[in-house]
Order: sequence, then structure tokens, then C-alpha cells
Amino acid sequence: MSSSGSMNAWETFHSGGGDAMARPEIRQSWIRSRESGVDPEHLDLLPREYNDDASLVTVGSQVISSCADLLVGDTASVALFDDTGTLVWRWETQPELRRELERVSVVQGHQFVEDGVGTCGVGLSMAVHQPTVVVGTEHYKHAWHRFTCATAPVVDPITRRRLGALNVCCLAEDTNRYVIAAVMAFTERIRTALRDVATPRQRRLMDAHLRFRGEGLAVVTLDSEIMITDDGFTDHLPDRATLWAALTESGPATTELALPNGRVAYSRPVTPGRFEDGCVLVFSSTAPPTPDDDPLGRAEADVIRRALIDCRGNKSAAAQQLGISRGTLYQRIRRYKLD
Repeated sequence: MSSSGSMNAWETFHSGGGDAMARPEIRQSWIRSRESGVDPEHLDLLPREYNDDASLVTVGSQVISSCADLLVGDTASVALFDDTGTLVWRWETQPELRRELERVSVVQGHQFVEDGVGTCGVGLSMAVHQPTVVVGTEHYKHAWHRFTCATAPVVDPITRRRLGALNVCCLAEDTNRYVIAAVMAFTERIRTALRDVATPRQRRLMDAHLRFRGEGLAVVTLDSEIMITDDGFTDHLPDRATLWAALTESGPATTELALPNGRVAYSRPVTPGRFEDGCVLVFSSTAPPTPDDDPLGRAEADVIRRALIDCRGNKSAAAQQLGISRGTLYQRIRRYKLD
């Protein structure tokens, strides 16, 4: 989209004219911004408290400083934002760019969420949970039309929890395809560095989680402090503290954990016979059985499911344990929708 086309789209949108010819994701963000009451003409950001000693800042700042060669020759800013969208650390290739950004309120302690400041790289990325690029006049705030922002979420490689976001900002006229490439490169190096500084306990949990998850099983791995999940999987599960309390109450010898929503989790301690090193909860991929289901079918499905879990998804080993052929096992898996 040309700069003039983007400007026409922005002006058309705010003048209440016909459909603004903006990218669909930008137009939807503009609509959400307007519905949130964001003023496009005024910079009314307020400072908020933030933690500049968090692991994202400690690790991320070191990675960015050591990878500055990715932006050699460019006029660019690299910034880290916490999980609330608050700017917590920044670095510029040139002092003049820092001064220009500060003049339009891009400073540490300001929050950049969509319902607060409208469409911007960080706010849009947090809203759609994926990397984004907002170019020049695609920004909702008029004061930010001179800049392009590319943003990607930064996710803890152990807990899979979003720690925040990384943003690369440049002048709009300098926008090129390398902006998003730089964002992805920085983000991947931070993820690797976070993994490298993980404690032995965290790595042990992650290894156990990946061991079961690698066999196509839905799993949650936790201990007294950490819970590792996949995106969206725990939306309908109790929180970590509740799950851990239920586990410790039942004891490490338990093999099943009944949850309030009717699902059953199969318990596999990281270290057999003890919970101190954490536990993997393996979930059936099917919904909980209803009273109208065939009871014999439910029983057979449960036996097959247990065998698959015990054999870590290895179908040949599960068939041998069950005393049936692989073909028969595959038929039962399809019948009971255990894939």
C-alpha cells in the first residue's frame, strides 16, 4: 500500500466516509480502537510502574546488545515490552531517533495496548497473538504516522507463558522486508537464551513435557511453582495451584485425577514414586463419556487409552501390550476417536 493510499484510508476512516481501503487486520484494529474511545489526535499516555529487573529485560537486553550487527547501517529502535504492553527497555542505533520517539511519548513506563493507544505494532500483536507490522499511517495515533513498527511476542520456552513483546521501529520511509526479519531473529535468539539460562528443574520439567507431547498426547506438566502448557489448552482447566493441590492430596501413587469439568487426567510423575520433581498430566483427546455411551465401548476405549499412555504413544508397543494386531488397534483408535 502506498503512503498516500494509507493516508487516504486513515482520513476516510476517521471522517466517517466510505470503506477505508486498509489491510483487513488494520481496519479491524481501527474499529476496535474507535470502539475503545481512543483519541487519534492526542497523545495522552500516562506512566505506570514496571519491572526492569525481569528475566525478559535481563536476557533480552544482553541478546539485543550482542546482536546489534543485525541493524548495522539502519536507523532503528529495538524495544522490549512486558506482558502488559509497557515499554521496559529500549536501544537505538542513533540518538536522534531516540529523541524523535521521545517527542511522541515512546518512552519507558508508557503502555502500548490497543484499547489504550489504538493501532500500533505492540497493541496489535498483543490483540492477535502473533507477529505484526504497522506501517506509517496505519497507526491509529496521527503522531506516529512517521514510523513503522514490527512486533513479535516473546514466549517463555519453559512455561509457554507470554513474557511480553519485542518491537523494532524505524522511519516509515525506511520500511523494508528486513524489519520483520530482524524482529523474528531477535525473538528467536532471546528464546534460545532464555532456554539456556533455565534451571535444571525447569529443564527437567520441559524434557518430560516434550517427551509425552511429542507422541501427540495432550499434556500439562507442573510442579509446586511452574506449569507448562500449550496455547489455549488450559482455558477450561483449574489453575496450577488447584491442580497441584489435588495431585499432592491424592499422592504420587495415583494414576488418575478426576477434574471438576468431568475430564480425567492420567498422572505420570517426572520421577517415579515422587512428586518433588513434578508431574505430567496426560489428557484424553476425546470429550468425557456421557451416560448414553456404550459402557463396553467406554471400557475398551479406556483400556486402549491407558496402553497408549503407558507406551508413550508407541502404537506397536501398545498393540503388543494389549495382545492385538496393529491393524485392530488402528481400527479401535478410529472407532473411539483416540487420535
